[in-house]
Amino acid sequence: MRDAGSPEAAGPYNNRAQIMAFADVVLPVPLDQAFSYRIPANMAAAPGTRVVAPWGTRRLTGVVTGVRDVPPPEVKTGQVRELIEVLDAAPLLDEAMLKLVAWAATYYQAPIGDVMRCALPPGKGREPKRPRALTPPAWRARPRIENLNSSQTRAMAAIEASLHAGVQGGGGAAGAVKRPLLLHGVTGSGKTAVYLAAIDAALERGHSVLMLVPEIGLTPALFADFEDAFPALVAVLHSGLSEGERAQHWRRLHRGEARVAIGTRSAVFATVPQLGLIIVDEEHDASFKQQESPRYHGRDLAVMRAALSGATIVLGSATPSLESYAHARSGKYLLVEMNERVERRPLPTIAVVDMGAEFRSLAKEAGKKIDKNVEINFSARLRTALEDRMARRQQAILLINRRGFAPVVLCRSCGATVMCRDCALAMSYHKKMGKLVCHLCGYQADVPTLCPACASEHVYFLGAGSEKIEEELTAFLPGARIARLDRDTARTRKHFEQVLERFRAGEIDILVGTQMIAKGHDVAGVTLVGVVQADLGLTFPDFRAAERTFQLLTQVAGRAGRGTEPGEVIVQVMHPEHYAVEAAARSDFAGFYEKEINFRRWMHYPPCAALASAQVRHKAMEQALRMAQQAGAFLREHATPGTKVLGPSPALLARAKNEYRFQFLFKSASRRELAGVLRALRAYVREQKFPPTALVVDVDPLNL
Repeated sequence: MRDAGSPEAAGPYNNRAQIMAFADVVLPVPLDQAFSYRIPANMAAAPGTRVVAPWGTRRLTGVVTGVRDVPPPEVKTGQVRELIEVLDAAPLLDEAMLKLVAWAATYYQAPIGDVMRCALPPGKGREPKRPRALTPPAWRARPRIENLNSSQTRAMAAIEASLHAGVQGGGGAAGAVKRPLLLHGVTGSGKTAVYLAAIDAALERGHSVLMLVPEIGLTPALFADFEDAFPALVAVLHSGLSEGERAQHWRRLHRGEARVAIGTRSAVFATVPQLGLIIVDEEHDASFKQQESPRYHGRDLAVMRAALSGATIVLGSATPSLESYAHARSGKYLLVEMNERVERRPLPTIAVVDMGAEFRSLAKEAGKKIDKNVEINFSARLRTALEDRMARRQQAILLINRRGFAPVVLCRSCGATVMCRDCALAMSYHKKMGKLVCHLCGYQADVPTLCPACASEHVYFLGAGSEKIEEELTAFLPGARIARLDRDTARTRKHFEQVLERFRAGEIDILVGTQMIAKGHDVAGVTLVGVVQADLGLTFPDFRAAERTFQLLTQVAGRAGRGTEPGEVIVQVMHPEHYAVEAAARSDFAGFYEKEINFRRWMHYPPCAALASAQVRHKAMEQALRMAQQAGAFLREHATPGTKVLGPSPALLARAKNEYRFQFLFKSASRRELAGVLRALRAYVREQKFPPTALVVDVDPLNL
């Protein structure tokens, strides 16, 4: 039947289910279409309701996307099976959400059933109650504009103008809302205060609000602030909650009992009646991109949801993504800048330490006595600064964006590296666990006493991770109260929150961790931030490496000097002359953008071109290679002039999670043309009966 992945395929959205005979139903199966079922005379099924439908010998729960008098022309009436049950007395999903699901399935080349699953409530329970009528509730309103500085007031004026336009236009997809707003505010400029004021203004107009944050760890502090401002109106949605907790928050939103939803990327699908404002905090963050099907980007879906709902959307960041900033420069987005910190506090001073020069200086002092393989993780300047902060009873953050003790286990006799059993990736040594761990698939192995390749006893732990930095720090600052936050220590939400609370309370002197400590945390006592191996990301073969390095350095630097004392940042690098490092040291986003956009334009990378990747995967290398060659031959024959296809070639991780991977890269000046090529490839793969999981398509990939 028709392609249910297109907006046109969603069918008519109306409430005439009682006089319709057939329903178009999206089921949780890996296919790009809806299926027709007869509606029994004793049932009423409207678009947006869940139903139980027969699928072969099974029963599946699906969602009605349209109702009609007759089935589609290609379906014979006598072959249509009946629905078994209608689960909802009233639609769970409104017209805008059904359109969003259909758009996402088409844009991201994902089965519509996979996308629809994201929009459904947790669990399998019924939702018989209709949402109650929404009226402006009683909340303890915060003073909005009165306590904002000049910079924040300008931002609020732009947001309120957009909210007013939405009201004047009547809301909905036909509303008169202006462009998305990109709120570019330096770290510590008070973006959260603007968010609170904007939410207050939206609630005052009778709207509901959706706010997306990149990390689960950022939600507790935000929830506390928002719950204080808007008592009993805030719901939280993220994967760290139990299924029961998520279901409870989802129902509160659906019924109109909660009016402000805060969550991670999956919350973009939350049912929020009368949605008037969407905020995406840290809009640049890679965590908004989902790495399994459907591979959507939460920020971009939020922009589309705002357009379909007639809602105002605010994208906030101190380091905007190149895509969003390019939209602002072209006029597609409205750029609002906040260039000063609250109370005119100065930005921290940033010093770049050349670790190559540090080693040469140490070698010169030591003469021939120094071991050429010695690792220097703390420069003299960083050591002195840490000792100074401990003497002054101030706090520090130390970032190294690698977890574990040592990232590589190397044989110094034959040069072999201990690799993961299932991935083409070196295993990392975790000292406390006493294990080698693959950071991709999680496989663990015992630490070898002899080299697996040559049986040599000269097994060497190379490099440093957060565990090793913590150990060295404890050794030279024995009196300091030190804690570490990374994926090894923060295995539960409760532990993560407890460590941050102790840090805010001044019970921890130095917090060591990976990028999870680099953003969103506001601790007044932190006057020093140190970054170890700050330019490590520049060595990765990825066109976004410079952007990610600039963002990480700027974000973590922003944790310093948020109180009354000025902040200092010490960045240790091997490539101090790189433009990403130099621009971060100057807090110069515009300068970085100009350099980076020229590179992207020259190499035809986003935002100067549309990009997609496709991987062919199989556990047997010969089978993976054969399928990749077949797909390559098809693409060469059906290539379009405006879309460049690179590959097939071994993926950057040629073997991962016990699968061999071959990759295609697509660059195109036309998104429409790119989508056509990808649709043709997916149709060919189905026609050739490749295994269902053999082809993985990623539109707008963040990792190559």
